[in-house]
Amino acid sequence: MELFTASCSNNRLLLRKDEHKEIVMNSLAFMVREERIWLYGYVIMEDEFHLLWKKQPEWEHRNIRQMLLKFTAQQIKRRLWAVDRKELELYRSQLHDRQFQFWEKTSFSAVIPDADAAEEKLGQLHEVPVSAGFCSGVTDYTFSSAAFYQEGYDPEGIMTHYHHCFPELSENC
Repeated sequence: MELFTASCSNNRLLLRKDEHKEIVMNSLAFMVREERIWLYGYVIMEDEFHLLWKKQPEWEHRNIRQMLLKFTAQQIKRRLWAVDRKELELYRSQLHDRQFQFWEKTSFSAVIPDADAAEEKLGQLHEVPVSAGFCSGVTDYTFSSAAFYQEGYDPEGIMTHYHHCFPELSENC
């Protein structure tokens, strides 16, 4: 299992709009349905998103992080081109290999070694919106996996409980 964090370019609030958060969610749903990843936890904030995930075996040697960031950037670019070209210009890149830069070039990634660490990270992820003042309870924030863990809420059917990744908790890793 891996903790992955992607930050918006120049700390901009690219994900402030729910439509942009939905693009990230739809991309994750696609990756789960296409059996590229198992998704154990997430939170999408205004300037970054955090995931607990794991590559499925057939995708172990492919860069799913790059796939996710490239696809979401393309979708956000299309949306901004259609509805807000002025905002799109904020993301214009000076780099010769791209026209726009939505995500920081470096992202954070860390291996989650055991179930205790996974549970701790999930708790931290789910507290982020509360700490930021977006909601009063962890299950009140729409773009988080907290409701899955506390209420079993998973309307898209994309979540996998983190217990499934650790042999000591489950035989289904």
